[in-house]
Amino acid sequence: KACISVYNKALFFDFAVYSNIRVIQGKMFLPELEIKKLFESSKIIEISHNFTEEKIIEWTRKLIKKNNLKDALVRVLLIGPEKGTESILFLFPIGLTFYPNKFYNKGVKLITFEGARLFPTSKSKDLLLCYLAYREAAKRNALDALLIDGDKNIREGTRSSFFVIKNNALIAPPKEKVLEGVTRKIILDIAPTIMNVKKENILLEKIKEYDECFITGTTLNVMPVKQINNIILKKEVGKKVKELQKLFKEYCDKMILK
Repeated sequence: KACISVYNKALFFDFAVYSNIRVIQGKMFLPELEIKKLFESSKIIEISHNFTEEKIIEWTRKLIKKNNLKDALVRVLLIGPEKGTESILFLFPIGLTFYPNKFYNKGVKLITFEGARLFPTSKSKDLLLCYLAYREAAKRNALDALLIDGDKNIREGTRSSFFVIKNNALIAPPKEKVLEGVTRKIILDIAPTIMNVKKENILLEKIKEYDECFITGTTLNVMPVKQINNIILKKEVGKKVKELQKLFKEYCDKMILK
């Protein structure tokens, strides 16, 4: 029932950032990292505010209890200040999507869409490009769309991070070109236990030269990719992706129990 005036210039011009705090079994999953990302995003586009991590976590905890949330997402929306006003913060629950096991066991189809987000490292509300790309993916029975920049590099999905594996190396697009979400950060932290990690451009035209591909996200976890457009990549999920799926689950289970 929250209301924002249609005359609010900050909202009209998408001068806002957001984050999603995942709730699992009634507990917040790494809220500190999500709020840190929210504050980093606001700093990139120069949104000033007086909110603190402690207060947002306290409010989120109250929201979870009041709504008896078990498995959900709590969206945190920070709208920048207009002249003579302060920034506005909204917290509200949204449904959590669960995907069938076959997506993780067999892989999913993605498409490509030309374009790159204006401020790639900020999780801003400037989401028209992602909306159009995701809509096209849905039309073509794909799970998501990969954004392709002017140099024909794969950046990221509309709501996912993209990775490839070659030999014994995990390769991720450079940090300055993508949104470094919490799940991507976790993968880059745990992957060195089983393989090398590199951050470099991933050319779409060379996609078949990689051994394995996968995407990650707040609700996606570690999901293998079997097809991009009409290019069939793998008939079976690769060994390294399976190892990462196992490591990621172990990491999440440990953090939930804390």
